[in-house]
Amino acid sequence: MDVQKLEMDKEQARDLYKAYLDNRGQMTTNDRAIAAIYKRIAQGKLVVRALASIIAAGLGADKLPKLAIMRADLPKVQCTSQRDEVTFNGVNRQGRISSYAKTRKFTLPMPGASWDTGRRVADVPLIPVHLRPKKALDKYHVLWEADWNQYPVDPYLLRRFGEDAWLVVAAWDLTPIERAVMSSKLNA
Repeated sequence: MDVQKLEMDKEQARDLYKAYLDNRGQMTTNDRAIAAIYKRIAQGKLVVRALASIIAAGLGADKLPKLAIMRADLPKVQCTSQRDEVTFNGVNRQGRISSYAKTRKFTLPMPGASWDTGRRVADVPLIPVHLRPKKALDKYHVLWEADWNQYPVDPYLLRRFGEDAWLVVAAWDLTPIERAVMSSKLNA
């Protein structure tokens, strides 16, 4: 999956993080966000810009987004398109939009998106049990290549810690067995 990574040398990130900490009394909200990113990069962790990645990936031939994102505790996502933007809404097990809460909805600019694409629903990818967080699954999100007709292959489990700064907690390829079981339940 092609995503926008926030990268730099770990040592340089560590030095910059320390510099921000030395001046923490003067830090603004933006300074704290920058320091948080430096901290994670200094720790050797992967930080991505998930929302910018979705926008950059754009639309596929079907006029649907190439990438999708949703909270990890929601079983499905509904994508709607209109006037150069797309909206991802969390869908509950009954097939209804679970809530219009900010944490369950993403509206992003997407040039070329139009109302005639209609609504599409996809399953949020399975997080293998050995990678699944044991607590607070609602604090995590899944980013994946959105083939709206087949079960995805290589999702990322993310934890948001800034406006568009996301820590990659896990990345995996679903095994053929996981994919077969989940594909049989696709849009069920």
